[in-house]
Amino acid sequence: MTPMFKRPGPPPLPPSSYCTKCGAVVKNIEVGLTKKMINRGITEYMCLNCLSEFTGLSEEELLKKAEQFKRMGCILFN
Repeated sequence: MTPMFKRPGPPPLPPSSYCTKCGAVVKNIEVGLTKKMINRGITEYMCLNCLSEFTGLSEEELLKKAEQFKRMGCILFN
C-alpha cells in the first residue's frame, strides 16, 4: 500500500540561523552568546569563530563564559 501523503523534508532554516559574517549555520549556544555578549534584542547572530574575532576572546573563553552564564541561571542557555 502506498502512503497517501508524502512526508515533507526538514523545513529550511530561517535567515537568522546563519552567521552574519561568514554564513555558517549558527548553533543555539552561539545564539545565546551573541545575545549575551552584544545585545539581547539582536536578531542576527554570529558563529563562535566570528564572535571570537569580534569580542577578542578565544573560542574556549567564550564556551567557558557560556557555561558560567548557564550556571548562573541565564535563560539564554537553557
